[in-house]
Amino acid sequence: MTDSALLPAAVRIAFERIVDYAGLFPPAQLGMAEAAAEYERARSGREGWMLGRFILPVARTTELESALEGGTRVPLAVLLDGETAIASTPRTQPESCEIPLSIENEVGAARAAIRTVHTGLAALAANLPVAIEIPSNLNAAVLAEAMDTLAERGLSAKLRCGGVSAQAVPEVESVAAFVRAAVHAGVAFKVTAGLHHPVRRYNEAAGFVMHGFLNVLAASCFARDCDAATLVRVIEEEDATAFTFNSRGFAWRGLVAIEDVLREARTRRMLSFGSCSFAEPVDGLVALGILRT
Repeated sequence: MTDSALLPAAVRIAFERIVDYAGLFPPAQLGMAEAAAEYERARSGREGWMLGRFILPVARTTELESALEGGTRVPLAVLLDGETAIASTPRTQPESCEIPLSIENEVGAARAAIRTVHTGLAALAANLPVAIEIPSNLNAAVLAEAMDTLAERGLSAKLRCGGVSAQAVPEVESVAAFVRAAVHAGVAFKVTAGLHHPVRRYNEAAGFVMHGFLNVLAASCFARDCDAATLVRVIEEEDATAFTFNSRGFAWRGLVAIEDVLREARTRRMLSFGSCSFAEPVDGLVALGILRT
């Protein structure tokens, strides 16, 4: 296990509260009590500094409180259903909320859909930061329109990067386009699903290629200053040795994000990623030598 105080500054900046825990969701799909216990084990462990929020459907807030032990209080990322308001309980602390959005690939559709949903959230989200999950298959014009509208409304974005089937994994070009559009519009974002491992790779157990969270983090660092083709190369990179941390910062091949750029990437670009496992991302970073045992 790793003492964060002994790590290079860039590593601490890169992974501070980066993993939002989604143990209730597939493929882990734990029961509430087991997921709450797993979250608490992770939070009390030496990598607890990497753990972010507990991801919870809005309708299950009371169920979580019943599963918590003692005086435990848990920060939440609440998944909204468009109808149920976030309940306030003594031991759950909603810090953000998320809601999926269906958008047609037509000019004007994104702006109208986001405005409608945002207006309806006023009574549900208790003035919390909101991430709008947008489809991965939007064309360039509609994607740009969506990001501009999110920026106008002070909202963040969310992208689903995988699932339990190959069909749920968006194309490399789609992920790169999402990151590029978000960064250029000044929209912070989170990513979720299929990001259990640091670097893009073929997952033998699943039977298909999955994206890597280091790839997305690197893309968020470099998106402002490199072209679209380079971002695609970052997202599709499968050589783990191409990603390094050192006294200069975080690097992918010849591109370097100094600590200030990396800090901006984490606070104003890629806010977090959701994973149904906390151990797998940690173990992956240990295997790469980025975290030390």
